Amino acid sequence: MRKRIAGLTLLAVLASSAPLASPLAAQAVSAGAQAPTRTIFVGATVIDGTGAPALPGMAIVVEGDVIAGILPVEDLAADVREGAEIVDASGWFAIPGLVEAHTHLASVADRATAEFILNRQLFAGVTTVRDMGGDARALIDLQRASLVEEIPAPDLHFSALMAGPGFFGNRRAALAAAGERTGAVPWLQAVTDETDLAEAVTLARGIWATGIKVYFPFEGELLGKLVPEASRQGISVWSHVSIGPARPLQVARAGVRSMAHSCGIVQAAIPDDVYREGEEGTRSGVVEVDLNGPEVDTLFATMKRNGAVLDPTLRVMVPRPWPGVAESDTVGPEVPGVADTARGPGEADNPDPEQPPPPPPANTRPRGVVADCGLEEAIEATRLAYEAGVMIAAGTDGTSPPDSVFPALHEEIRYLHEWVGMTMMDVLTAATRHGAVALGREDTIGTLEPGKHANIVFLRQDPLAGPGSLRSVELTVKRGRLYYRRDFVLGAPPRPGLPGEVR
Repeated sequence: MRKRIAGLTLLAVLASSAPLASPLAAQAVSAGAQAPTRTIFVGATVIDGTGAPALPGMAIVVEGDVIAGILPVEDLAADVREGAEIVDASGWFAIPGLVEAHTHLASVADRATAEFILNRQLFAGVTTVRDMGGDARALIDLQRASLVEEIPAPDLHFSALMAGPGFFGNRRAALAAAGERTGAVPWLQAVTDETDLAEAVTLARGIWATGIKVYFPFEGELLGKLVPEASRQGISVWSHVSIGPARPLQVARAGVRSMAHSCGIVQAAIPDDVYREGEEGTRSGVVEVDLNGPEVDTLFATMKRNGAVLDPTLRVMVPRPWPGVAESDTVGPEVPGVADTARGPGEADNPDPEQPPPPPPANTRPRGVVADCGLEEAIEATRLAYEAGVMIAAGTDGTSPPDSVFPALHEEIRYLHEWVGMTMMDVLTAATRHGAVALGREDTIGTLEPGKHANIVFLRQDPLAGPGSLRSVELTVKRGRLYYRRDFVLGAPPRPGLPGEVR
């Protein structure tokens, strides 16, 4: 159905009632003094992200930082045009701003590297990113800088991580809490059955985290208590598909909002009796699985019923040429019995008597049996999830080489289309609306509709023709601010050896 506006009164109402993404956004708006301005993009073909057919010859009216109306150009009233900035979008295609659903900007905090990545993302059509685990002190600073337009960057949402104490005996967790004791800070919390979950969730909310990411080792029963408490406090829970000892089906049944990494689906295919033998120590090593078996069917049915979004991260399964990439997520099968015992700087040398002792070096990797998962298996698992009707989001969990002028998300989109077999309309939905659902921000972003943030990408080529068309970006609009591709400057690459969009 075509969307229409009646005139200036409706425009004003929409602008004044549009919801803000976070308390930091409210702070940024209250600090600003400029009255909202009106911009009208005239003549574009609109693909709004709802699944509706493309609408040619449309006008998109933006009031301040929200979309006030979408209507045929011939229905645009003279009083609406009056005083507005008119942008000729004839021959362009308008789609919602892209959502990068899985990235890591501050596994090791480095402002220059993060700005380099965010700048490249924004000018390529990415208007929102979800950081899935890093140093929240750096992420809060980047979030603020983006909101107040100090730097050209997508809106940034990030997670507070919770895991069993065994996870925090490794170096990468220590680096994300540099200067503090990992596992005992609001963005990296070690949780057990004895943890006050209401307090833990409140601490996560207090650092402006949009979601809580749960990471192995995590018990299924504990996850079943965390999710309702987080829901009560109005914050999402995000998880890997597999966070052992909690199995994928337990994760889906708990009601998490999103589940990352298709290789976890492969682990879900291990029959219960075989998995039990692994837990009991009577069996170990790699086992063969059938992705068309009942275990996977039940998992998909549960995810679909509960509205969980799958974030496949296919791109991270492909070797990357940038040597600065460092691991911080486990996405493939782990080798039983391999310990990761490195400690962060100062953990052993300068213990803090006011904090609990650091957890002992522990094997944080799954023990027992494991299903082999490479790129081929990850693609097949994603294809089956798509065919089962599970919502798919587009996240990379990886980085592009520093000399690439387009971000990794463009490659993930291509893989979803060419390897998984998703239609381009469904791929666009994955990279927009489903990313917004994963964030819990579908009311404000993800589609082109009146009242939502003015996050728009204008392309010269029809995006339904193929993934390569997304490289024909002419203009990215984020919260009403215009970023023309012609003004893009890649800049100097970050220093060698620094992690960028790390796993």
